[in-house]
Amino acid sequence: MWNPDKEACIEITLIIPKVIITNEITGYTIRELKGLGTSKLAIYTPAVVVPTYKANVVLAKGEEEEELQFSFDLTRDAWYSLGKNEKDEHKLLNRAFVPENYEQNLYGAEWMPSYPNPISTTYLPSGLDAFIFTRFGKRKIPAKPLKTQKKLDGTSITSARSVENLATDVMIHVGGTYEANGVSSIGGSYGCFGYIQKQDIYATPEFAIKASDDDDYDDETTNKAWKNTADKIIKLWRKNKKMLILLDYRDESLNYYPTIVVKE
Repeated sequence: MWNPDKEACIEITLIIPKVIITNEITGYTIRELKGLGTSKLAIYTPAVVVPTYKANVVLAKGEEEEELQFSFDLTRDAWYSLGKNEKDEHKLLNRAFVPENYEQNLYGAEWMPSYPNPISTTYLPSGLDAFIFTRFGKRKIPAKPLKTQKKLDGTSITSARSVENLATDVMIHVGGTYEANGVSSIGGSYGCFGYIQKQDIYATPEFAIKASDDDDYDDETTNKAWKNTADKIIKLWRKNKKMLILLDYRDESLNYYPTIVVKE
């Protein structure tokens, strides 16, 4: 018989959503080539082909059990031009976020309800969501140093890391061609992961380049598809106000290296 005078201990399993960014390539798309100072109002934007990867959203129930909710696609690469060499070719740097130690590849996450254009007195909110990696509640997380932080002319790259082995504000955010405050842009990155909708993913790099040549990428913006995906993640997050991100190992030496800069 239960004795109310004795202390009862009931163990409750916390159910937490987790986004698992895998190393499974699902196709190819294009992203803006950063480092060229291209205006949002420019006639075209320099871009390069990058692979897309599967991300699985699961509910983690305790330490062992995980229940798949849905999947989506994103990019892991962040190409940046260091300038042109004597052959008039772009020297590229991949600013992709790589953990300092893949044995410590599980992160907390914060929900940002407006990115780009964070909610402030300076910007009109974009209405697009983002999820920021955290480690012990901090947005600065251990990272492998970039191969360089200098351009070919000796100047520093844009948004260089103040501490080379710490990356700040690594996010999962909108990618592809998106619209914010009336302006359409193709997504680029200094080390974040960009959401890509299915119709902007192609089987080979060649098909991805042809789609750019045929001007197919801006037929429909990513806004609606990303909002639907982000809303599903937020709904899971709201249950306990917690979320995790797991970044699967990728051999950076085997990455696809873009050889052509397209005009998107």
